[in-house]
Amino acid sequence: MGEKMKKIKDLWMNNRVLFVLCIVVIVCFIIIGVVCANLFFGNSSSVYGDRLEGLSEYPVTEEEKEAIITSIKENEGIKEVEVRTQGKIIYIRIELQDVTIDRAKEIAVASLGEINEEKKAMYDIHYTLVSDETSTSGEFIIMGAKNINRSQIIWNNNNPMPPQTEGDAQ
Repeated sequence: MGEKMKKIKDLWMNNRVLFVLCIVVIVCFIIIGVVCANLFFGNSSSVYGDRLEGLSEYPVTEEEKEAIITSIKENEGIKEVEVRTQGKIIYIRIELQDVTIDRAKEIAVASLGEINEEKKAMYDIHYTLVSDETSTSGEFIIMGAKNINRSQIIWNNNNPMPPQTEGDAQ
């Protein structure tokens, strides 16, 4: 037994740097494995992570969606209205006919009254207003959004492009 201990001691003395490096490499691989497992397979099971926390307490019901649709359809020039929710966003798409951009914005702003304050504080609201060109109004697609931190809708800059003439297309 003494001879085996002497061989082990000699092996350690001759190769201790190699043994220490092997132990350090093994520990590094274990740490890298744990970090990668947490990074790639984390604890979250939702696509949205924790951003939707508390949202189940304030669901947008079908009755509320119908109330929004009904209030919008009370206006003239409304062809179709669609309301849907995805995550923390309420999407409202309004198709209009013979309505100006300003009037379309007024209709959208008025529809905010159908959404209660708790929902406005929990959901972002996105509007898409679409109109085909008619004799009384031009064609437009305009988008607006109301963030939970804001009280008004912010509209995109929908400047129509002037028609190109043959002399312009060079």
